[in-house]
Amino acid sequence: MNVRIRQFFERLRREEAGITLAELIVAMSLSVLILTVAGSFLVSSQKAAKVAGAVSANTRVAATAMNEIGRNLRAATDNPVPTGDDSQFAFQYASATSVRFFAYVNLDSSLSQAVEVQVTLDPARKVITETKWTGTAVAGNSSYYAFPLATGPALSATPTSTRTLATSVTSTTLFTYSNGDDGVLGSPTAPVGQADLANIRKVGLSVAVGRSADDPNAVSLQNTASMPNIVMGAS
Repeated sequence: MNVRIRQFFERLRREEAGITLAELIVAMSLSVLILTVAGSFLVSSQKAAKVAGAVSANTRVAATAMNEIGRNLRAATDNPVPTGDDSQFAFQYASATSVRFFAYVNLDSSLSQAVEVQVTLDPARKVITETKWTGTAVAGNSSYYAFPLATGPALSATPTSTRTLATSVTSTTLFTYSNGDDGVLGSPTAPVGQADLANIRKVGLSVAVGRSADDPNAVSLQNTASMPNIVMGAS
C-alpha cells in the first residue's frame, strides 16, 4: 500500500513540473506564425477594400458627369428665330474644355422649354461645371426664345443655374468634335471655327477621375453623343 501511495505522489510531482524551455519556444514560434499570417490577411483585406472603395467612388463621379453631359448634348437643337431667317445653330462655342449649345429639355415644367447649356472643364481646379440660361420668350410667343449670345468661351449674362458635375477630374481635355462624315473639327488647342459650328454632328466625351494623373485607382470613361435633333442641312 505504501508503495502505491509513493508512486501516486511521484506522479503528481512529475505532472506539476510544467513545460520545458524547448516546448515554450515551439509554442511561441507557432503563435507568432499564426499572428503573422492573420495580420497579413487583415492588412491585405483592408487594402483591397480601400482600393475597391476608391475605384467605386471615382466610377460614380465619372459616370454621373458623363450621363448628365450626354443627356444634354443629345438634346442639342438649333434655335428657331421668329424673323423667318435660318435658325441659330445649336452650338455657339466648342473647344476641348468647354461647349455651349441650345437644348430643348424639360426643367421644372411639363413643357419642353429651351435652355442654353455650357459645360466647362477647369483643369487647374479639376472641376467640371454645368451652367444654364433659360430662354426668354420672344414677344410673349412661347414658340421662340432669345438667349444671351457670344462668340467667345464666356457669357456675361447671369445664368439661371450653375452646378458642379464632377470634382477630382484629372483629364486635361473633355470634348472632341466631328462632322457627319466623321471628320475632326477643332483641335485640343484650338476651338471649332465659327464656320464649322453648324457642322458638328458628334461630340466625343472623355472623363478621368482620380487623385492625380498617375493615381492607380483613377477611372477613365469615354462615350460619343450624337445630335439627333440637329437639322442635317449644313455639312
